Amino acid sequence: MRYASLARVILSTALCGLAATVSAQPNPIQMSGIPRPDANLADEAITVRVIRGSFANNVTGHPVELLAGDDVSTTMTDGEGRATFTSPSPGVDVTVATTLDGARLVSQPFAAPGLGGVAVLLVGAAGGGDVGDATADALPEVPARPGRVAFAQDSRILIELGEENVEVYYWLDVLNVEDSPVEPETPFEFFLPTGAQGATILQGSSPRTLIDGPRVWVSGGFAPGVTPVLVAYILPYSGGTLALSQSFPADFAQLLVFTEKWGAIDVASTLIDRRGEMGADETGGAPMLWGSGGTVPAGRLVTLEVTGLPHHNGWPRIIALSLAGLIVGVSVWTSKGIGGHDPASRRVDTLQGRREHLFTELVKVERQQRLGKIGKTRYGTRRAELTEQLQSVLRDLDEGLSPDTAVSAPSTPAVMT
Repeated sequence: MRYASLARVILSTALCGLAATVSAQPNPIQMSGIPRPDANLADEAITVRVIRGSFANNVTGHPVELLAGDDVSTTMTDGEGRATFTSPSPGVDVTVATTLDGARLVSQPFAAPGLGGVAVLLVGAAGGGDVGDATADALPEVPARPGRVAFAQDSRILIELGEENVEVYYWLDVLNVEDSPVEPETPFEFFLPTGAQGATILQGSSPRTLIDGPRVWVSGGFAPGVTPVLVAYILPYSGGTLALSQSFPADFAQLLVFTEKWGAIDVASTLIDRRGEMGADETGGAPMLWGSGGTVPAGRLVTLEVTGLPHHNGWPRIIALSLAGLIVGVSVWTSKGIGGHDPASRRVDTLQGRREHLFTELVKVERQQRLGKIGKTRYGTRRAELTEQLQSVLRDLDEGLSPDTAVSAPSTPAVMT
């Protein structure tokens, strides 16, 4: 499975590294630096609150930086300890930071918001010391209380084209807006669609994410903020259309679907009401189609119909496989008839195995070329190599199976009288 090009572009807004401990009372240090989507903020707004040790100690009139690549914007905190920025460009990776009492406080990277805003808390040590010293004195853990979680706005489904299959990625940011850990009243689990293969947990997912066959679940409660649940799987198809149906254990703030653009490929759903395209210059990789919709409640079936998939008629493949089987059968019968397990027969067996391997590789290269998965230069070079090797094997087989090289039975020695 290729977890690279499209996944790397779209999944670049990861929110990971949640604090490991949760206190009996809200511990601001454990919430420091975690971006939180906030629908109550204006669109494209980014607010940064700076405090010392507790929510009672706002840091006012203090400079805060918004960093987007090499660009740095600076704003002073107001009377409530908040600095407010506007997204430099929605979707761009940004961080916020400040230096407080000699300690550098930096948030996790996040995507600059478009719809709604993002709030970030930066917490310095209460006594002006190292923040790390304060975390060592964190209050003991307590069991999570019953509550609800939802998928944050950046949660998404990604579909990338493979070879006679699609690769499906679920990038789910599970959001707990409470100040203490919560345990969903119903288990946080879901089952992948029928036919899903190769399910795996992606790097950056919460270590409590588990997979067993088609079942995906998260063990334990959810800490305040965002818990990333990142999984992927392969879904084979045999025609030009594929239907994917999935229900999820939490509400989507908005449904967001990205699909690798290729030929006439398209994705439709009754839950999608807005659509668009992104060019390669915008994604930094493959061009993409996107679709979005409104809130989707937990348990509702999300059905996506993917059309325009590249595929091949099955009859040529069936015929080819049948002919290959016939060739192998005849070759085996012939090889047995000319010497059984002597050295010449073993050599013929080896050549026949080599021939089948080269045929398979040649078919694979041709398929990659049709799907655009291999460059023109690499395709020409690889095809020439395989063709040359195949011709050599076929020549050797012709010589090995010719009557002149057949191994005859040993003659009976003459008896002297």
